Amino acid sequence: MTNTIASNIRTLTLALAGAFLVASIGVTYWTIFASASLANDPFNPRLIAASRDRPRGAIVDRNGVVIASSEKTADGFSRSYKDQTLAQVTGYASLQFGLSGIEAAYADSLIGQDPADPVSIWRARYLGEHAAAGKVVLGIDEKVQKAAADALGGKRGAIIALDPRTGAILASVSVPSYDANAVVDPSRQQSAFNALQQDGSRPLINRATQGLYPPGSTFKVVTASAALESGFDPNKKLRVDDPYQPDKSWGDYFVRSASHAHGDFNMADGFRLSENIYFAQVGLAIGSARLTDYAKRFGVGAAPKLDLSAGAGQLTASGSIDRPTLLADTSYGQGELLVSPLQMALIYATIANHGVMPTPHYATEVRDAQDHVIREVAPGPVGQVISANTAATLTTMLVGAVSGPGGFAFGAKIPGVNVAGKTGTAENRPGEAPHGWFIGFAPAEAPTVVVAVIVENTAEGGLTAAPLGAQVMRAALGK
Repeated sequence: MTNTIASNIRTLTLALAGAFLVASIGVTYWTIFASASLANDPFNPRLIAASRDRPRGAIVDRNGVVIASSEKTADGFSRSYKDQTLAQVTGYASLQFGLSGIEAAYADSLIGQDPADPVSIWRARYLGEHAAAGKVVLGIDEKVQKAAADALGGKRGAIIALDPRTGAILASVSVPSYDANAVVDPSRQQSAFNALQQDGSRPLINRATQGLYPPGSTFKVVTASAALESGFDPNKKLRVDDPYQPDKSWGDYFVRSASHAHGDFNMADGFRLSENIYFAQVGLAIGSARLTDYAKRFGVGAAPKLDLSAGAGQLTASGSIDRPTLLADTSYGQGELLVSPLQMALIYATIANHGVMPTPHYATEVRDAQDHVIREVAPGPVGQVISANTAATLTTMLVGAVSGPGGFAFGAKIPGVNVAGKTGTAENRPGEAPHGWFIGFAPAEAPTVVVAVIVENTAEGGLTAAPLGAQVMRAALGK
């Protein structure tokens, strides 16, 4: 009898221990290993309920200007968005449609359970004690954001500005935009969301980070980087005659010059006068393998690491440059290339930052309800992409493209400031007008801001996009 009781006790003890072990493993999995995926789930019930039952933390710009906050309503709390030009960045926190943008990326932080504060997470999940939410601080500067929004106006396209030293995003505008307040308003959210989903202009897409476009002549810095680091002499003169064809095997295909040029060009001339034929010859000289290598070093074809969604783009449709005509076209930014404004901003930030590419990020800090910093968002550099000497050489040529004789990027001039930059007029799909680009940084000798501008279906970049870039740089520099 005693042995039977003892055996039963051992069996019960082992069963309880096993159940405890299974429960412990489950808790460990969901709280540690699966917590990131849960936090990123826009329909996580815990995050949705928190949006209704108590105020979410504020989203503010770098100077503390409120961008998003919670307001008490008859049904609980609802989000209020102060700046429609940041709609694709802040996103929305909707009881019906879930979370997007910063609201989704920093969902736990905005309910007082930031990953850097495990005690608050534990107390909330297991004791039901919820810490008051603090705030998420963005790198956005309200003044620079307004300048970018005003510059782009109602023109379809995007502008993104960032600090090349840190990767912090200072401004991010995507047009067309939308009103996030309508998406979170119970009285109109369904009709508003339906309209957004049916809108062919895709206002929910952040064109600054997700829009993919042919880069046109702004890509020539990649070709030049590959050439310079292959020992190509930038002072060597190449003959440019429009139209250009190296041999008859190209059939009826020719590279055309934007200025119908005839003459001898060095690399500085090629940048200043945006000469496609010059860069087509450079690309053919260095070869497809070298150009492909440097395009990948600059991140072309891979999505930038960002705290929001970012497009990957492509070097070519197949991933390889498999014929001379495609090599020539790719070398001056056409062919099958697709990039986002963010990707091009990062390429120029690399040049501005002595060859080191920064990691872009919208948020810079998470603070608690007492305004103490819980976590700094500072992902550090991607790495050294090109040498400091190559970056310096390119900077000098890009300054010439803005302020040199006949420079195509003349519209980006700022009195008293050396601006380095490049325009582009990117050929679009047949029957559609080209896109106008400008990408630049300033002051050229010690850059603190990089700006990428794309205006869809417009005239050449020097006339349309470059002046917009100058407006944003002036705001960032306080000029």
